[in-house]
Parts: sequence; structure tokens; C-alpha cells
Amino acid sequence: MIDSYDIAFMKQARGDMIGGRTHEITVVFENGFTTDPVTDEKKPVYDELKVPSVVTEISSQVKIDRQLLDSIDVEGGDIWFSIAIELIADIYENIKRVIYDGKDYEVLSKDKKGIGERNHAEFVGRRIT
Repeated sequence: MIDSYDIAFMKQARGDMIGGRTHEITVVFENGFTTDPVTDEKKPVYDELKVPSVVTEISSQVKIDRQLLDSIDVEGGDIWFSIAIELIADIYENIKRVIYDGKDYEVLSKDKKGIGERNHAEFVGRRIT
């Protein structure tokens, strides 16, 4: 059975494993709404947060242009990224886009991950052209 010591160890081990493998990304999230004064239409307001993330660029280097990743049809140019949950816990549900290496990506899927305790979130992003 996994106890609190195991969970603490796994959290520390994950931190050790990703050390030196992170890149700064900008997470774009909905942060409330504003109302158009003319049409009275509600429009989302977006905010940004810079966080460290492990990023994997999904490419066609192995002659595969498309593949399934966690039931998402991914293509060359898409990215997979992982962020420590404590950095985004309060905005997790509202994350819509990410900016990495000067390129915009829309979020296709997101999942909270971890054994015994959620300690990171994994995302798949598709390049916005």
C-alpha cells in the first residue's frame, strides 16, 4: 500500500528526474469575462502565466505523420507538455493555449497525473497557424 512517505518520495523523485529538462512556457487561461457595451455579449478575458514545463515536440522524424497519444490524433508539429500541478492548480480548468518557442498552441487535451497524489498535469497542444 502506498503511504504518505511513498507519495513524498515519488514527488521528490519526479523533481529530480525533470531537473534540467524544463523550458519556460507561457500558459494562456480564461480569467473571467467582460461584457461588450454595445452588444451586451460576454467575452472571455485572457491572462498569461510563465511556468517551467517538460516539453516534447511531436515530429515526423520516424516517418510517422500522425499517431494516437492518449486517444488524441496528434500530428507532426504538435507538442506534449507536463507542468507541476501546484503551479497551475487554480487555473487548470481554464487553460486554453500555450506559447512555446515563440509559437502558439491550442490545448487539445489535459489530464492530471500522479501515483497516490496528483503532482503534475499533462497536455497535448496543436499549433495554431
